[in-house]
Amino acid sequence: MKNRLSKIYLLAMFGTFLLLGSSCQDEFLKKPLGSDLNVDSIFSTSSKVESAIARAYGLSLASGIPMSPWDHNNTYMLMGASLPMISGEVNPIKYNWTDGWRVARSGLMADNGSGKTMSDDGFGTNYRAIRHDYLVIENIENVSDMSDTEKTQVIAEMKALIAYRYLEMFKRYGGVPIVNQTLSVADEIMIPRATLEETLNHIVDICDDVVTILPDSYTRTWTGRATKGMALAVKAEALLYASRPLFNASSPYMDLGEYNNLICFGNQDNSRWQKAIDASLAVIEWAESNGYHIIDTNNPLDDYGTAVSTPGNAEVLVAYKYQFQGWGSPLHRFYNPHTEDGGSNGMSFIQLSQYYKADGGNQEWTDETVSPFSEYVTKMEEMEPRLKASVAGAGMDSWNNPNDIYWSSQVLANASTYNGRGGTEGCARRVKFWYKAGTREWFEFPIYRLAEFYLNLAEAYNELGQSGKSLEYLNVIRDRAGLPDVVETDQDELRKIIQREWAIEFFEENHRLHDIKHWKLDAIDKGIIGGEKYTFKFEYKNGSYGEVVDDYISYAREVAFSGYWSDKQFLNPFPQIEINKGYLVQNPGY
Repeated sequence: MKNRLSKIYLLAMFGTFLLLGSSCQDEFLKKPLGSDLNVDSIFSTSSKVESAIARAYGLSLASGIPMSPWDHNNTYMLMGASLPMISGEVNPIKYNWTDGWRVARSGLMADNGSGKTMSDDGFGTNYRAIRHDYLVIENIENVSDMSDTEKTQVIAEMKALIAYRYLEMFKRYGGVPIVNQTLSVADEIMIPRATLEETLNHIVDICDDVVTILPDSYTRTWTGRATKGMALAVKAEALLYASRPLFNASSPYMDLGEYNNLICFGNQDNSRWQKAIDASLAVIEWAESNGYHIIDTNNPLDDYGTAVSTPGNAEVLVAYKYQFQGWGSPLHRFYNPHTEDGGSNGMSFIQLSQYYKADGGNQEWTDETVSPFSEYVTKMEEMEPRLKASVAGAGMDSWNNPNDIYWSSQVLANASTYNGRGGTEGCARRVKFWYKAGTREWFEFPIYRLAEFYLNLAEAYNELGQSGKSLEYLNVIRDRAGLPDVVETDQDELRKIIQREWAIEFFEENHRLHDIKHWKLDAIDKGIIGGEKYTFKFEYKNGSYGEVVDDYISYAREVAFSGYWSDKQFLNPFPQIEINKGYLVQNPGY
């Protein structure tokens, strides 16, 4: 039995579920929409149920992660884009037919023309994943050659996946409909939104329930399954978002009348921060007792590069297990700089400005004044290791794959040519997730890294006025980066430092978009999401683009485009097609 069931997680590891979760979604396990035959057959033996469990992982963990190379109808999220394109981390300058380009300039939409949203989330896909998880829960009992212990564990795994998917909706929408079983066509679309409090409690209750059942670890061949650590991590993240100003307030960001409790708790309560602290401490305690740790060998570039890029490293608690399946594969397409899409849009100026110099000081970048390109090279060389693990400077070979021709500037500069090579570098080319990857064409997207929970604690302790404890956890992450300790104790100033640390440490890891919204940053409309979005304009010797340092003459900061912001975008819209059915209350402003 163990050998057969372990195949489930090898399938998930190597991306088979992506095929099950996309191209076959209308045919695979269609029983909730009618026929009993498929479910009765699939849930008969463990060898047959493997694909159903693998698909549950693939669907449920893919929130915010591209699942389709070209999602024309916004079934999953944005068409032709990733979250950093709308968070301010990356400037979508190329390819004006993609949703990243459109949303950055026009905002989130409740109706993309077909009644679905244009946003970072495909609302219906959440419930497709949850329904599939419940399908496994409700039918696993029928598998003849699984023990009761194995069945109980699979049920706990499915519940952990459900909690994760509700967390992802919680931070995007506020209160959402709560489903506790598979649904028929007649009743699945008619469940109203739960309150914000009810949605949070649902997530926490599930996590508390399964944490006593899930194991701490698995043998190597079973790697990828949900552990106690995943349940603890989901709970901790949910409680952190519940503590931040967007939800933890007496009044909402925009009035929703009698439905304010869908988007706001209705009071500001510091005890929420204490709950977030307790939950994150539990994650760290569990992690350190089970072989996980902050990777810190006093080699900051190698340590950070390993933590964010190396599959199966000791800092990643949960990852989206994935392997390359062709140049159209979505993760490869949007994150690998050797592709047309991955190589087309570089780091934004506002993101570059977050990083420190290696000595811990602030870099003084050029303004609109044209400066020699040699200055750019010098300043980039002065930057901290986390930047060098995440980008390659214009005309410069990648620091994170040294002496590798595949990661040379010549190769990267010629990766994206369809919309013109010039300007693809942005302020620097994106190479994160590929530390010492060589020609490997796949990576595992990190969903939970242990560093997250150290910054959770730094943030929460500061909000409770405990600067000493805040600095203790903040400086663990700073030390790994090779930066001097922070000593600031003023709450407001320390808050800014912590928020900056989040922006640096988790660049492109799908944190930034929701962090800045839930913090309600004052400058969110002044260059972060809305307002003038800056990049570097390079002058090339050949007049069109540069491959190496000698091809560049000068650089200057310039406005790339004007971003769109409206306060309605603090939360996502629900699809207009669902609002029209009369069972959902739309978030304000849409």
